[in-house]
Amino acid sequence: MNINKITKLIEFDTATVSNGLGALKVRDDSYGYTGPNIRYLSPQFGPRVGVAVTGRMDTTSPGTEENESLFVPWLEEFIKQSEAEGEEPIPVFAVLESVGLRPEYTVTIGDGMGTRMMLAGAVGFITNGCVRDIEGLRNVPLPCWGAGLSPMHGQIRWLDINSPVVIDGMTVKTGDFIHADENGAVVIPRSVADQVYDEAKQVQEGEAELFKTMGSPDFNIKKWVAENK
Repeated sequence: MNINKITKLIEFDTATVSNGLGALKVRDDSYGYTGPNIRYLSPQFGPRVGVAVTGRMDTTSPGTEENESLFVPWLEEFIKQSEAEGEEPIPVFAVLESVGLRPEYTVTIGDGMGTRMMLAGAVGFITNGCVRDIEGLRNVPLPCWGAGLSPMHGQIRWLDINSPVVIDGMTVKTGDFIHADENGAVVIPRSVADQVYDEAKQVQEGEAELFKTMGSPDFNIKKWVAENK
């Protein structure tokens, strides 16, 4: 696996990466990405790409007892995935699915957890729930995607790590890759992750040529329509 080709995907926005992935025709394009319920909470950091490490958490079900924290084993998986290809570290994209009675109200991380996640290799974090301490997270810095912000959580209950999770309709498994920016997030199968760059580059160059053509004073939309029926 060519890690350099994967990390260079931050040169593109997520829409271009999605089109590049689509050109490989490895899956149905009607799924594999987030929708309007997930937003970039720190868009000033731009695109991020990394290998996914998943987990599931519930902080909104009342009356639950404290269980064993899986935070440290989760961080251990960050390190394992980051070192999976030997000398060249792989950036990690942390993924926590919120479950329970009010998933979107689940506060999954704050700046304390975020700092340790970043030190373990995380370059981004995505959840279908919320985060808090957003200014602290921006100062870590750990770019975050989620349903929004919330100031409080109930009893934290870890369910598991490394299981398949669903974030706003996007199914993610540990070992997949995620590319995300203010357009949303797309999951990239590991088997083709290092092939997407070249396809995305072609998409970018093709669009640049199209906009150049449309911006020409000689461009005639009626003629173009007739020629492209």
